[in-house]
Amino acid sequence: MSHGKVDEVPEATELLGRALQGVPMPSGPGADAVFARAARVRRSRRRVIGGAAAAVVVVSLFGTGALPGSDSEPSEITGTRPTSKEDRLAELLPPGIGEIRQVAHVVGEGPYDGRYAVYQDGGVGYLNFQVLPGRREDWPVPLGERCSSYIPGAATTCVPETLPNGDQRESTELARESRMDGNTWGPFRSVRLFTKGYVVMIKASSGFEGREALGPRLDAPPLTADQLRAVVMAPQLLP
Repeated sequence: MSHGKVDEVPEATELLGRALQGVPMPSGPGADAVFARAARVRRSRRRVIGGAAAAVVVVSLFGTGALPGSDSEPSEITGTRPTSKEDRLAELLPPGIGEIRQVAHVVGEGPYDGRYAVYQDGGVGYLNFQVLPGRREDWPVPLGERCSSYIPGAATTCVPETLPNGDQRESTELARESRMDGNTWGPFRSVRLFTKGYVVMIKASSGFEGREALGPRLDAPPLTADQLRAVVMAPQLLP
């Protein structure tokens, strides 16, 4: 049995049971002690077998190639090493964007939904990504305005577009400071794309001044208007 497999234990137990059929069992205090010791041995063996089975499950889940406590080296894993969410997002952004760090979660259905701090030249700006289900007609344009992203009371400019594939895109820009949540926010740019039953929204802000600021504001939003319009078209942003 020392070289047998775990799944052979029930079969061996069954064979032993058959062999003992009809054999008279001893009785009395001494026999009770023997059976008690045997029961403890069986429980101990079950724990050893159970621990080994659990270790096999861990290996199958994490793929280390070695059991806990084993002296063998983990097997090599082929392919590229997984990267962080920020690293994957950086691959969708223009080169030289700076360091990106997620600082808040945003409710949405996209794989990169969230608010990210962008560290550039000693300052901190922000990128906000959000993907929601919806059609163009679900986001009406206010009367007399050009875009659904119209912000009442804000001196924003907005440019709507209908793309060759029928998708619609809106680009909005606020070129001056604004007050929100007790903070003074710098200029921002945003873009909104209606595509494949989803609304993809990205906002690039130059940062804010306030008690919880992570650093000085940037002189301008971390992405230009053209860069924003290009990034929002990335299919990787969709669920």
